[in-house]
Amino acid sequence: MQTNLTTINITLPFIMNYTLKSIFGFLILLTVNTAYGQLYKNNIRQYKVHLSTEGEDLIETGNLISADSMSTTFKDKGYGPVAVNLGSMRKKELSPSKIYDLVSEATVIVSSVGRCGELNARGEECKRIHTYPASGYIIDAEGIVVTNYHVANGYVTKYNKDSREGFLVMMKDGTTYPVTEILSADKSNDLAILKIDTRGAKLPALHVATKDAEIGDPVYIVSHPKGYFYAFSSGMVTDKFSDINALQYRNVMAISADFAAGSSGAAIIDQYANVIGTVTYTKTLQHSDDATKTQMVLKATIPVSSLLKLIKEGN
Repeated sequence: MQTNLTTINITLPFIMNYTLKSIFGFLILLTVNTAYGQLYKNNIRQYKVHLSTEGEDLIETGNLISADSMSTTFKDKGYGPVAVNLGSMRKKELSPSKIYDLVSEATVIVSSVGRCGELNARGEECKRIHTYPASGYIIDAEGIVVTNYHVANGYVTKYNKDSREGFLVMMKDGTTYPVTEILSADKSNDLAILKIDTRGAKLPALHVATKDAEIGDPVYIVSHPKGYFYAFSSGMVTDKFSDINALQYRNVMAISADFAAGSSGAAIIDQYANVIGTVTYTKTLQHSDDATKTQMVLKATIPVSSLLKLIKEGN
């Protein structure tokens, strides 16, 4: 009997120790596999260079509309309703990684492209394709994209001297489509709705919320801050206020999630992966006694109600 007890006392710790080691080894393996689950993207080669190359190809094939041609129909306001097939709101809460997967597929790079034609000191003409990437998002699988008014205006304006040959949209996988029309624009709310030629392809589209978010609600953004393409940030709604832009009052939703130049036109997303707003501007708040000391950066967005009103009623 004593021998049996001794055997049990020796065997059980051995089995438990072996089992724990096996579990620990499995967890390490799982962690390693997870760590290699997402690839490290090359922002320059995958996106910046590819954007120039694709833009040049579209210019050569004549499939882009020039800034001069597009500017004749572009205006600050005065657009009618836009026919858009909006998906119903998502109601199931998703993990941040799942939100990123869904939103990034429908987030696009919006950019003007062109050659400046300037001569250098040796009298040689500049052949480089100039691009100015910003952000946008698809709301209809047929190819309807939302971005900022100032992004669209940046293409058609006379101050754009070096990228006037075309306006295009590039997907996360590098597929590029030409912008064929500005369907609507609203200078006050800094919104623009674009139509792209999808060549018959059905594109991934975001679902649009039917009501505005409240202060304290979580928010997420996928955008392209300063060339860091498809970067992900999160935060919450911090304030709701009105201000004056283009001689009109507008509603603004402030958030704590980070964005920067290049994020213009990106979607603000809730915990269900619905669009609840659009990036518009940042404002640096400085100390009243020392203008060199930054105390806070206000990150302003346009609430979804303004977009829905533009789509359904025009301006």
